Amino acid sequence: MKMQTTDKISCRILASLLANNVSDVIVSPGSRNAPLITALEAEKSLRKTVVIDERSAAFIALGMAQETGPVALVCTSGTAPLNYAPALAEAYYRGIPLIAISADRPAEWIDQDDSQTIHQNGALNNVVKKSYDIPDSSHPDKDYHWMVNRTVNDAIMTCKMRKPGPVHINVQLKAPLNGTTVYEQLHERQIELVECNRDICDDQLNRMAAFARESRILVVAGFMTPNRALTEAVSRLNNLPNVTVMAETVSNLILPPECYSIDRVLSTLKNEEKDTLGPDIVITIGGALISRQVKEYLRDFTPKQHWSVGMQHTTVDPIRSLTHRIETQPELFIEKLRKRMEEEKVVKSDYADNWKTLRQNADLSAERFLNNTPWSDLKAFETIFRVLPQSINLHLSNGTAIRYNQLLAKRTYISTNCNRGVSGIDGSTSTAIGASMAGENMNVLVTGDMSFCYDISALNTPVPSNLRIIVTNNQGGGIFRFIGSTRALECRDRYLCAPPKVNFEPLAEAFGLEYFRAETEIEVETGIKELLDSPSAGILEIVTPGENGGKILTEFMNRQK
Repeated sequence: MKMQTTDKISCRILASLLANNVSDVIVSPGSRNAPLITALEAEKSLRKTVVIDERSAAFIALGMAQETGPVALVCTSGTAPLNYAPALAEAYYRGIPLIAISADRPAEWIDQDDSQTIHQNGALNNVVKKSYDIPDSSHPDKDYHWMVNRTVNDAIMTCKMRKPGPVHINVQLKAPLNGTTVYEQLHERQIELVECNRDICDDQLNRMAAFARESRILVVAGFMTPNRALTEAVSRLNNLPNVTVMAETVSNLILPPECYSIDRVLSTLKNEEKDTLGPDIVITIGGALISRQVKEYLRDFTPKQHWSVGMQHTTVDPIRSLTHRIETQPELFIEKLRKRMEEEKVVKSDYADNWKTLRQNADLSAERFLNNTPWSDLKAFETIFRVLPQSINLHLSNGTAIRYNQLLAKRTYISTNCNRGVSGIDGSTSTAIGASMAGENMNVLVTGDMSFCYDISALNTPVPSNLRIIVTNNQGGGIFRFIGSTRALECRDRYLCAPPKVNFEPLAEAFGLEYFRAETEIEVETGIKELLDSPSAGILEIVTPGENGGKILTEFMNRQK
């Protein structure tokens, strides 16, 4: 008879990854944790020890872990995980790695007088490095599998990294709990943790450099603060024939203009071109990506390896292919990697040249389109980013402004800033005012009418004389006229675009700001010059016909090279 295991995929993934990272599991009996026990029993490499009392079980695991490294604990629901607390507290302050796993009722049954249901998720927060909650799924799909794999990988790495310590994984499990299936070994993706403050293990670096030397490498840079050392390291890496860089404007890396043409080039490529140019290694640095195109491209393509480089608070895997989490300052790792790659001859490659050719073609097609574009949001933003001088700190609101900057900007500024941590509409003007107060450089905020009106109370603070505000007035949230989920809705303009009922000229006067207005490309060019030359803070209102903005942007994104 073939060996059986649970039919709960979350438990099988968890057991498979534990088998690659721990030798011992301390199990306490229960019914809700039966699927977990079944999955662990099928992993024969794991040594299982049964301890009835969870308090004692946790201290036994503590004793094991101080000698051998990480040890896992498994218990049932209700008060069972609370009994782990004394030993977890000891492990937390002593820096001993434990992985506490509790089975739980589904979230919908909490506080519904069902037996053994308490608020387990987060119940041990004060005595663990991090808590995790894995929901059950009646119909697990690819995204669910990815989420469970990423969560368990993060928990295992967190318990071992920096100062080691305990973590808590709470696993929701729906009845029936006794379902089984034939055991097949899962080959779960194991994310490798690479920790290096100033130094990286030579053997590890040699392995990575040897693979990189023979691979096509794509570096993708998200939002960061300006960093000259990182700019120089990425620039030198970008000179290798098998490396290309896609940098978002808010990465604040100062690189050749073609490095910023992410959406301009990806929107023109055919599927077979994307496959042909697919990277073997993706190296990501910085924060969350703006470009939906690059995320979808890399998720569909799936590179052989994905290295996330930087100090992260958790395991970040937006393209669902992470293989190495490299915890260090990115400029240190990238420079060491390049030097090690160059110690031996890099394999001959036309990878960088091929991307450069496609980018040049995409830029030419963009220029042809823009030269024939009528007055619209696209034309207005192209003019803004073409005319603004590089000697400013640029601030962008979320929504339309940041996306057009990502699509059209060809130059860098002293810094390019946007609240992309959460990507909310709130606070763009307030943030720009705060940045202007803290420095002497000229600051320019480019914002939309909806974002500006949302944060209008910011103007109650005296606006610094080194801040200029450019408001694109396209009668509401222009982004909703473009994105597929909203552009065809009949109620779009009323409920989503929601044109603000604001007259900007008297508003500027009320707050003591200079006011300028533009309705054509020439007027924008003149208006920006007058705005920047004025001795005090001011607003330039750029009026565009809102109804054509989404249509023209869609045509631009679907143009041919």
